[in-house]
Amino acid sequence: MRRGIKKILPILFLILFISNLSAEDKRVPIIKEFKNSLQTNLIGTSENSPPYVKIIRSKAGVEYMLNDFKGMRNYAAADKIRILEKELSRINFNELMLIAIMTQPMDNYTLDLKGVFINEKEKKLEVIVDYRHIERSYDLSPKKSIYYHMIVTKKNDLPVFLKIKNLQYKKALASNPSVFVTGRLLYWKYEDLQLVPLKIVRKKSKIYYIKGRQTLKLEKYVGKVVTLKGKISRENDSPYEADLEVEKIVEVKE
Repeated sequence: MRRGIKKILPILFLILFISNLSAEDKRVPIIKEFKNSLQTNLIGTSENSPPYVKIIRSKAGVEYMLNDFKGMRNYAAADKIRILEKELSRINFNELMLIAIMTQPMDNYTLDLKGVFINEKEKKLEVIVDYRHIERSYDLSPKKSIYYHMIVTKKNDLPVFLKIKNLQYKKALASNPSVFVTGRLLYWKYEDLQLVPLKIVRKKSKIYYIKGRQTLKLEKYVGKVVTLKGKISRENDSPYEADLEVEKIVEVKE
């Protein structure tokens, strides 16, 4: 009995070894990869959205994709696009192809490529990715970005499908902490007040509007520099404006 087991064990190990080799053969070798994000001019937070895949087998396809990126006209992304264009121009599309995994304009996004595999049974390529997205609420909404992970592989004519292996989606808990804001208190309209920053800093400064009955205790400070403690009660259409619910007058300066 023991002799029989000893004879069978090497055969089992050989079968396992061969099956592992065949599993490794299914993975498509990655020759080169590019991973980054490109800032757009779209402002706000995004609802959860999965990535998508784009297959490029020619230089014309690369030019078409890059023209879409250039059309965003975002100066922060311009240098990244130029570097990417230089790298992609070196691809020999007679022998190679580009698989691009990309997102819609998003915020708080992580894209993780697990690999590219040949599904021999269905005769297709499968690109497996994980992605993670956190939906947040902002005081000052950020500009969204296009996240991408591009890989160069040997050229083939198989169809390519994207498979989401693991999705992590989290909605950040809503919070509205108190803020301390300083500015010059001025009349606005309809007997409301506005707190204007002493120094305007592009993309950072914000005007706070104080409305309703709470203006009664603040009217005597109009024209003065005040520091207020309060909560942001409502975001305005502009990311540089908000309504303030005043909790406390911290300091008044002449």
